This record gives sequence, structure tokens and C-alpha cells, in this order.
Amino acid sequence: MPAAVEARPRDSRGYPVPAITPWEDDEPRFALTDYGRSAECARGRLCSVCDTLMPRGPVWRVVGAAESDAIRDALAAGRPYRNTAATLEAPGHRACMLYASMVCPYLARPNARRGLTAETPDDMTAHVVRGAVRGALGAVVGFGDYEFAVTRTRVLFRFLDVVEYLPHDTADQHLPELRAELARSGGRPGGGGQPR
Repeated sequence: MPAAVEARPRDSRGYPVPAITPWEDDEPRFALTDYGRSAECARGRLCSVCDTLMPRGPVWRVVGAAESDAIRDALAAGRPYRNTAATLEAPGHRACMLYASMVCPYLARPNARRGLTAETPDDMTAHVVRGAVRGALGAVVGFGDYEFAVTRTRVLFRFLDVVEYLPHDTADQHLPELRAELARSGGRPGGGGQPR
């Protein structure tokens, strides 16, 4: 576990709570995103998992089957990939996203199902329904940078220039890469800042 993630507030079971996870009645709502915290992270270039500064340069995120397939196909064809449809999913450090891919049940396994439905489903969140399956091949993807827009109701992200594509069927495949990343960074991805 990255040191900054280990320092995060914990739920009643002892699990670290990502920076953009909302709290309700002193319990985190892991499947949802806190609008205000997501906006703070986007504006301040803070990791959505550990809430510490992401240095200029690449950022990472975990993607599901459909986006993983699109990225794989673009890379195989030698074409650039850019998510032209904005996403609500915020970026983070490489180590934090490798870690998140393994500990989040929905991200970790192809047969995992969502536990909650989006609070206000719309065209962007229609797929976020209780029982939805992640799908065959997820991935941790590095991008050269990101763009964002903060609207009245959501924070939207677009990611530019794929710099790394790490596909997985089950995310425990990333454990050796996570260990190597933590060894390179001394366990402190991105450094600086303290978790909120």
C-alpha cells in the first residue's frame, strides 16, 4: 500500500478511504464520488486516491472493459487514443491506481458487480447500476496529461496521450508492478501534501 494511502482516513472495517469518496453518517460511500472533493483534486492536481500532489507529467486511471478494448485497439493500429467522451473518473498516481485496481472489488475482477446505482442516473452514469459487471479486460492506463471542467453538478475529465497500458483480467496481476513502483518511489508516490 502506498504510504499516502495508508495515512488516509479509514472506514469502520479499517479500509483506507479515497480522497474523492463521499461520507454519509460517518461511513464512506465507496461506489460514489464527492463533487466538491473531485473538483478540489482536479484544480489542485491532487491524486483522487491519496490526495497528494501529482507532479507535472503523466497521470493514471483505471478503466473498464470497453475503454480498455478501445485503447488496446488504437495502440495495436498505431493510432492515438483520446477519450472524446468525458468521464467522471479522476486521475491519480501510478502506484495509487495500481493499488486501487487491486483492492476495489469492481475494478479487480471481470465478474465483479457494482454494489450501488448512481444517485442521479443520466447519460454519463446510466451504466452505473447495481449488479452491472465490469467486463473482461480492465487496465491501468497512464496518460501524458488530463483536462477537466467543473460544472454546476459534476467534474468532467478528458485524458491525453496514452503513455502506458497495463491490461488485466484480474488486477492482482499488477502486484509485482506495484511493488516495483513503491520501491522506486520509496513508498511515497508524488510526495508532498498530506491526506485530507
